[in-house]
Amino acid sequence: MDWFEASGNYVRVHVGKTSHLIRETMNGIESSLNPQMFARIHRAVTVNLDRIKELQPWFAGDYVVILRDGRQLKLSRTYREQLQARMHRIP
Repeated sequence: MDWFEASGNYVRVHVGKTSHLIRETMNGIESSLNPQMFARIHRAVTVNLDRIKELQPWFAGDYVVILRDGRQLKLSRTYREQLQARMHRIP
């Protein structure tokens, strides 16, 4: 699984170029994920840390998470410091 996107009481699971909509909340999904492998980057997005290629600065202090497949996801300021600290620990 590459990343998860919340949509009300549903979560869209993105795997490669496909996605699947499941009836579950983001909190429900996160409780079943390995916290060493996944991180919340926005109130509506959780990403697999292994899929992150880089973090790029954007406008006004915002950042964008670039995945290995080229997809760009917005990194919320709320989660930026936590993610940056975790990225520095990954070999």
